[in-house]
Amino acid sequence: MAENRNINSQVSLIAEETGLADISPIVLSSGGNLIIHLAPHPIVARAATVISNEEDTEYVYNILDRELRVARHLQSKGIPVLLPTDLIDAGPTNVGGTWMTFWEYVTPVPLQPPSPSEAVEMVNRLSIAMKEYSEELPRLGVWERTCQSAVRLKSHSDQRVQALLDVFVRVDEQMRSEPSRLMPCHGDAHARNILPSSEGWLWTDFEDVSLMPAYWDLASFVGNLALFGGTQEPTFRYIVEHIDNSTDLQAFGFAITARIIMSTLGNLDFALAGHGDLKFATRQLELAGDFIHQIDLMMDGK
Repeated sequence: MAENRNINSQVSLIAEETGLADISPIVLSSGGNLIIHLAPHPIVARAATVISNEEDTEYVYNILDRELRVARHLQSKGIPVLLPTDLIDAGPTNVGGTWMTFWEYVTPVPLQPPSPSEAVEMVNRLSIAMKEYSEELPRLGVWERTCQSAVRLKSHSDQRVQALLDVFVRVDEQMRSEPSRLMPCHGDAHARNILPSSEGWLWTDFEDVSLMPAYWDLASFVGNLALFGGTQEPTFRYIVEHIDNSTDLQAFGFAITARIIMSTLGNLDFALAGHGDLKFATRQLELAGDFIHQIDLMMDGK
């Protein structure tokens, strides 16, 4: 894509102005934001192509600046995270209209996926550390995009979409009814946002940090695993079996229902606009209604 090539050139120019030489940019990912390794240097440029089209440049700057701050906070709490680089100014920097930040490059290594108990421990440690983040965070920030998707999908002819929109309205009302119960969360703590490194799994991508309901990060981690694997999916079963009171179980059930709604509506909206994987989004849509019904049954039976 010509736009990505242009960003590559601009990123290289900015990096060279900081004293880095002989840069060979390597695109690591372009499915969402553009991730570029400034080889041979251990630096990655994260170009916020998804949100840089926002008219409010201060809004975009604040998101990326907050992402850097959260990563440093989590490191201070002993959470393994991918860190901003200290070799050049980490940003945020506006390069030709695209905002970007600069992070350490970590060579991925083969690691066994975390077991259910390891995954839950990882997420719980992350959630505890996030609760101690004292700076301002957007209320329901990661959820607001779902609200935008719901508006765009309102006239969609598929009855499965309309059924999910009905659930969305109920969930949205409940989520907004108790703002004092919201807490700092990673916002998007799924398995693709942990990076396998020689030091173990590292949390990445703090763009969606928000004040969200209890168990949001745990629901984010297990949501699609359970959607595609069913309620017997091992990590999901481990979570349910180790929640020892009905109040917490209801809170987890609410969080995972909301997360499935967010992922399904958001991915479908994104794909229909030509920016995502329509096959994947359609499969989510096929599964979401029955899965949410199963969650409701589980919660009613406890």
